[in-house]
Amino acid sequence: MEIFNIFELSLKYINDALQKITTILASALIGLMTLVILYMVYFRYIINDTPYWSEEVARCMMLWMTFCVLPISYRLGSNVSLEIILSKMKGKSLTLIEIFIHLLILAFIINFFYLSLNFVKSGMMARAYSFDLQIGYIYLILPISFAFMFLVSIELLIKKFKKLLT
Repeated sequence: MEIFNIFELSLKYINDALQKITTILASALIGLMTLVILYMVYFRYIINDTPYWSEEVARCMMLWMTFCVLPISYRLGSNVSLEIILSKMKGKSLTLIEIFIHLLILAFIINFFYLSLNFVKSGMMARAYSFDLQIGYIYLILPISFAFMFLVSIELLIKKFKKLLT
């Protein structure tokens, strides 16, 4: 049981640090994205000349911002869930179902991590249309996010196993 506690505390420390970093990054990205969109709207409707790069840059920022907060959302339990079914269960049966759900999520995370690596690799062969950057760098947030989600999933599974054993 002591090994569970050490491993859980280590993961909690790592995930706390990653959560702070991604929260700051996501906040900065949403602020920058808002400025880029305001810039785009101003030029589109006041100057009648939309900057060619603004829409794609805003989309890239939104992609990064979304995948920065995805692991945080999973860790806090604020993602979509089936509360109607889970609220009917209690005790060890609820914990077993939650472990099963987290194991399924972990399988999906591992699968998507490997798929995202191929996505990044193939993206290195293409360039963004409106600015000079390889698409692979834009999609690099996908494996980063899934790696963070993997750590979060292991942390949540350890908590559920500890709850089952106590």
